[in-house]
Amino acid sequence: MNPHSAPAPRRPATDAPVRDREATFLRGFVGREDELALFRAELDQPPETVPVLALHGPCGIGKTQLLRRFAVEARRRGRDVVEVDAARTEPTEDAFASAADVPRTGRPVLLVDGADRLGPLEDWFRDRFLTGLPPGSLVVLAGREPPGLRWRTDPAWADTLRVGRLGRLSRAESGRLLQDAAPGRITARRARLAFAAGHPLALRLAARDRDAPPGDDWQPSPEAVAELLDHMVGPVPSPLHRQALEICAHVPGTTEELLRAFLPEQVHEVFDWLRRRSYTTSGRAGLRLLPVVAEALDRDLRWRAPDAYLSLHKALRAHLQTLIRTRPEPVSLGAARAFNDVQTRGRRFPAPGLDEHADPGHEAVYETTCDAEDLPAVRDLVHEQLGTEGVDVVDFWLHRRPRGFCLYRSARTGEVVGVLGLLTFDRWDAAETAIDPVAAVVREHVESHRELRPGQRVNLVRFALLRRRPRDLPATAIAMLARVTRELHIQDRLAWTFHVRGGDGPDCLPEYADFHRLPSGPQLAAQRVTLFGHDWGTTGMSEWCDLLDDRMFFGLRTPGITRPLRTTVLSRAAFDQAVHDMLRFWHQRERLAANPLLHAAFVSRRSGDPEENLRRLVVRAIESIDQDPKAKGQRAAVWATYVKGGSTQQAVARELALSFSTYRRYLKRGLERVCWHLWEQEVTYAARITVPSFAAAPGRPRGSHDSSNSQVRTAIEEG
Repeated sequence: MNPHSAPAPRRPATDAPVRDREATFLRGFVGREDELALFRAELDQPPETVPVLALHGPCGIGKTQLLRRFAVEARRRGRDVVEVDAARTEPTEDAFASAADVPRTGRPVLLVDGADRLGPLEDWFRDRFLTGLPPGSLVVLAGREPPGLRWRTDPAWADTLRVGRLGRLSRAESGRLLQDAAPGRITARRARLAFAAGHPLALRLAARDRDAPPGDDWQPSPEAVAELLDHMVGPVPSPLHRQALEICAHVPGTTEELLRAFLPEQVHEVFDWLRRRSYTTSGRAGLRLLPVVAEALDRDLRWRAPDAYLSLHKALRAHLQTLIRTRPEPVSLGAARAFNDVQTRGRRFPAPGLDEHADPGHEAVYETTCDAEDLPAVRDLVHEQLGTEGVDVVDFWLHRRPRGFCLYRSARTGEVVGVLGLLTFDRWDAAETAIDPVAAVVREHVESHRELRPGQRVNLVRFALLRRRPRDLPATAIAMLARVTRELHIQDRLAWTFHVRGGDGPDCLPEYADFHRLPSGPQLAAQRVTLFGHDWGTTGMSEWCDLLDDRMFFGLRTPGITRPLRTTVLSRAAFDQAVHDMLRFWHQRERLAANPLLHAAFVSRRSGDPEENLRRLVVRAIESIDQDPKAKGQRAAVWATYVKGGSTQQAVARELALSFSTYRRYLKRGLERVCWHLWEQEVTYAARITVPSFAAAPGRPRGSHDSSNSQVRTAIEEG
C-alpha cells in the first residue's frame, strides 16, 4: 500500500504529537479563505453525488499546504481522509488504486496532489475510479494544470466539477507569512514583499535570505534566486528556450512576432512551448510570466551576464520604440506600456492606496474619448479630487481643447475611474494663460529659457485624476502613463514636457524619469500643485532613453555613471538675456544655478564644473574687450558694474570719472561685445556637435584637412 494513503491520515486525533504538529501548522497557515469556504460548502452537501474540486496553479503557490489544511478541516468534521501524491505514484491503474485506498462506506475525502501527473490515467480516473466511490465522497485535485478539456466540457460533470486557479496572496497575507517564516528578524520587509509578489514559496525563501549590509537595499541573493528557479522553472529544453524565457521575463506581453525579431529559428515551437508553462498566462497583449518568475529570471540574467543583459534590454527597448512610432494606436499604446515597464524594471513607484500585489497585466480599465454625455461623471470625479475651483478649470480646458482629454472606465461597470488631460501648445494663447495660472507658469518658464521655434510643441499633463478605488488604481495609472509615453514618442519637434502633480506625494518617479521640479511660486502654491518639467532641447529622446537604461541597471545615483551631456539650444535673444542675467546676479550664486547658459554647448561640452567654467568664460569675454584699444572704457564699465559690484551705476560713473550718459553708452556697448564674444563660442561648439568631421567625409582622404582646422579646435578647447 502506498505510504501516501497509509495509516498516517487515520491516526486518532488523541495522538499528542499529531495534535501539536497540527496546531503548529494551523498557526502558520495564511489566507485561502475563498477556497476554504468552497471546501466547507462541499463538505455540507447532501450525500447524493461525488463533487470534485480541481485547483491548479504554478509550483510553489501553496497547493500542497492547502490540501493539508483541507485534511485538517475534514478530520475535524469526522470524515475519513485519504491523501495521495500522484507525482510519486506509478502512473498505472493498479498503482493508483492501491495508493488511493478509499473506504467503501461513509463519506470519505480524497485529496490528490500532483493530479496533472495522472496523464494517461485521467479518462480511467474520471469514468471508472470516481464512479466507484461511495455517494457523498468529496474529491479534491491539485496540480499545475487544470483537468483536460474533455473533462471540463463534459455536460455530465457540469454540476459536480469545480475548477479554480490559485492566485497570489494579498499584501496583508504576505506580511503575515513573511513574519511567520522568520519571526522577529525580518528587515527590509517592503523589498522582500515586492520581490515575492504574493507567492508563498518566494516569501519563505525571501524570509530566510540573508540581510542587506547597513545602508544598502536588500536584493535576493543569487542562491535564493537559483533555488527559486530550480523549483519553479526547472531545466529548459535548449538555450533558445532559455533566451525566450529571458525575453518574456523582461517584456510583459511577449508575442511570437516579438520573439521572431530576436529568435528567427524555431520561433513557433518555442512560443508554443512557452505558452504551455504553468507560470505563464495569456492575455490580449501576449504572454506574461508569473511576476515572481519574471523577476527571478531577470535578476539571474543580470547577475550572470550583465553585459548581455544590458544589450538585450537596449535591443528590446529600441524594438518597442519602433512599435510605438509605426503601429496603429492600440498596438502603439501596448508598446508604450511595455516600454514603461522595461525602463523601470525592478523599481516600483507605488502611489497612495496602490496595492503592489495587484496584477498590472489585468485589463481592468479601458480608454475612451470625452463626449458631452460624459461631462457629469467627469465633473463628479474632478470635484472629488480638486474641489469646485478644479471643476471650473477642467470645464475651461474641456471647452477649449476637448480632444486633449481621455477617460478611463472600469471594465466591470463602465464607470469613469480616471481623467487624463494632456494639452499640447505650439503657440501661446493669452486667454488660456490668463485663466489657468499653471499654463502661465509653463509659458513663463519656457520663454525664460528660449523661444518656441515654428513647429515646436510643448506638452502639459495638466490633469491625471484617479478615483481612489484600490482595485482600479494600478491599471488606470499604467494606462495613463502609457498614453503620455506614446505622445512623447510620436509628436514631432517636442520642445518641453510638463507634468502637474497635486499634493505632497513622493517625487521618485519624476526624478527617475529626469523631470525636474520647477520653483513653487505663488501661482502654483495657490493651485496646490507641483510642476515638473523636462527640456527635450537639453536631453533629447536618444539621450533620455540612454539615461533611463543606466538608471534601470545602475540605479538613480550610482558613482561612476556619467549623466548624458545636457545641451540647451538658445535663440540669440534668449542667449543675450541669459548673459545679462549672469552678470546681474554675479554675486548671487543661488540664482546662477537656474541660468540656461550652464547647459549651452560652449559650457556643457567642456570638462570640469559648469559653473566655474561659465564664470571663467565670462571673465575672459570681458577681458577680450581690451583687444580694441578704443574700447578700454567699455571694459572698465562692465567690470566695475558687475564683477566688482557693490555700487550704484551713478557711483560707478563717478569712480570712472565719466559722465553718466557716457558711462551708460560704454556699458551698453561693452555688454554687446561680451555677448558677441560668447555667442561666437556657442555657435562654434554647436557646429562641432552637428557637423560631421571632414576626416570622415566620403572621398576625402584621412589627414587631408588643413592645419587651420586643428588650430581652431585647439583654440576652442583652450577657451
